[in-house]
Amino acid sequence: MKKIKVFSILLLFVSAGIFVAYQAYTRVVQDNTPPVVTCEDSELTVSVEATKEDLLKGVTAKDKRSGDVSDTLVVESLSAFTDEGTRVITYAAVDKSMNVGRCERTLVYEDYQPPVFHMSAPLCYMVGGNVDLLAGISADSVLDGSLTSNIKYTLESTINTMTAGSYPVEFRVMDSGGNTVYLNTQVEIYDRTYAGIEVSLSDYLVYVSQGQPFDPGIYYAGADREGELSIQSNVNTEEAGTYYVDYIVTGAGVSGKSRLVVIVQ
Repeated sequence: MKKIKVFSILLLFVSAGIFVAYQAYTRVVQDNTPPVVTCEDSELTVSVEATKEDLLKGVTAKDKRSGDVSDTLVVESLSAFTDEGTRVITYAAVDKSMNVGRCERTLVYEDYQPPVFHMSAPLCYMVGGNVDLLAGISADSVLDGSLTSNIKYTLESTINTMTAGSYPVEFRVMDSGGNTVYLNTQVEIYDRTYAGIEVSLSDYLVYVSQGQPFDPGIYYAGADREGELSIQSNVNTEEAGTYYVDYIVTGAGVSGKSRLVVIVQ
């Protein structure tokens, strides 16, 4: 009986010794240290069309055990813009023990431009007609390409399609950098006086630099019937804002009308 007790005690000490040795071995062998990711410069200037290689320029990753792990580098995240065209880029690299190291720096797009709206048709509808505000509106950006599916709008009041009048509307769209641009304009409900002639323009939304000359006549593309053209414009290029040019064609007792939206900026 005494031999069994002594054996049990010895077995307990041996087990404890093995456990302590294993813990010490684990501490020595286990790798919990992430690789060191180094950004050569604190700021990187690139084009909006920069490739992955362009974005990784000057970034390296080294690990004490795995050595050079630069081939595992990825762009982990891009922040929203801190200033227009400027954001924070975060890089990550991983070693053989799956430890992740990171580095971040400022990314500046040298050719960034905010999103731009386009109109392929005027926001003008006949009394009693159907109104689809997004049918002729598109948007794109140098950063993301088409943003048309992201366009939202807000009306100040419900459009009464049975009564001629103007209804303010705000369109907005945001690019992947978090920059939101707005288009404040009007929806026009025309009476049927203007249903007789279809008037076409080359553009229905144009941007003009403040102080630059503006000729509304160059945007008139024609009408489906002969008539006399009248151009009514309130554009003032000396002051930033949204303006309108109405093109009215009258002939043989019928009329037609179209509208150009002019953004002076």
